[in-house]
Amino acid sequence: MEQFIYYLKVSLMGIKRAPLPYALTIFILSLGLGVFFANATFYYQLNSDPLPHKSDKLFFPMTLMVPWGECTDCIPPRVLSYSNVQKLSQTDIPSAKAGMYSSDGYLRLDSNQMPTPVSIRITQPDFFSMFEVPLLHGSVWADDKARFELILSKQTAEKMFGRTDVVGEKILLDDRHFTVVGVLDDWQMLPRLYDANNRRYLSEADQLYMPLETGYDLNYLSNTQSSTFDDTDWRQLATQGRTGAFHQLQFWVQLDTETQQQAYRQFMDNLIADEQKAGRHPATPNNQLVPMYDIVRYFGGESADIKAFALVTLLFLVVCLFNASHLSLNRYITNQYEFSLRRALGASRSQLQQQMLADVLLMAIFCSVGGLLTAWGGVTLLNLLWPENSQFGRWDLTLLTLLLVLTFCLSYLVTLYPSLRASFGALNQQLKE
Repeated sequence: MEQFIYYLKVSLMGIKRAPLPYALTIFILSLGLGVFFANATFYYQLNSDPLPHKSDKLFFPMTLMVPWGECTDCIPPRVLSYSNVQKLSQTDIPSAKAGMYSSDGYLRLDSNQMPTPVSIRITQPDFFSMFEVPLLHGSVWADDKARFELILSKQTAEKMFGRTDVVGEKILLDDRHFTVVGVLDDWQMLPRLYDANNRRYLSEADQLYMPLETGYDLNYLSNTQSSTFDDTDWRQLATQGRTGAFHQLQFWVQLDTETQQQAYRQFMDNLIADEQKAGRHPATPNNQLVPMYDIVRYFGGESADIKAFALVTLLFLVVCLFNASHLSLNRYITNQYEFSLRRALGASRSQLQQQMLADVLLMAIFCSVGGLLTAWGGVTLLNLLWPENSQFGRWDLTLLTLLLVLTFCLSYLVTLYPSLRASFGALNQQLKE
């Protein structure tokens, strides 16, 4: 340890003798790392798996149960009708299943208070277990029946009541009285893959949760995507919406084993065959069972901007790496006589390499600080340019560890060739120079 501390002191003395070239090397490498870190932050978060232990067990069934004519290359609609969801639910194969959609409303405590706009997730009880939504107070609805009961997010409960333990309290949603039966704990599933339609996976979690049957009874329409394939009147969701080809629902199933997955695929095939025998849905079957981790790519919702910036910043980092290495080489050549003198006095090549590791450590520390500061500025700028992505601009321990390891590796690469050239050159020639 004492020897390594000595090497650090020698490195600091070398920096003091020629601070400008060293500072320029640190600046260039920090700039490249910072720009790369800023984009890597968004790319890492956008492509992360919010449920890594479960994402290969959650599936989005898609089917061509629509009143189209003959069609051999049609793609299933991204959303399903109420009747289709009921048909896809008529099996005990899945461990859990939930239909859902999102809507909007206005919330207040009483008629004397100004209403607050809120986003509503209209869904079924299994949603909370499938996507591991934590409850702070209360409980989830016992079944799929319609009921005037709401589950609030923690932030909504605090905003409306000033506290979170509000189970049993009454509240007005669009001037209808509801009872609060549950309050969520802090929860923000990012990316929000259960709602990947129209890039909704970038949005924050909803503020209220309402039973699916209640949403249809009260004529709540989807605020993301809906399609009508017949003459269904969307204003009569409680009646025609349940029987007609009005599509606005997303549907998820949990299939824990390969056996369940194969069984559910067979169930979908049999369902379509039965529908066609009954004279419905004549289009060529095109059933899809899309896993959650692949849903964004399937819907074509991947961010092209982030991908383009990732490539540009990677190339920029490579350019900065070459420039920093060139500056480092010049600095080592300037100190060539010092290396040669140490070798003449008996220093081994391994000792010179240990000196180089001290240089690497100092450079990694300075570049880490400079790179993280630059990255923080870059993340702030990207949040201003793309506000919808702002919630992904955060660092966790895994990402920070990866960034610090990358900084050390690049610092090593920057000093590797110069140090090898200095320590493995011909000693006589170096002393003459």
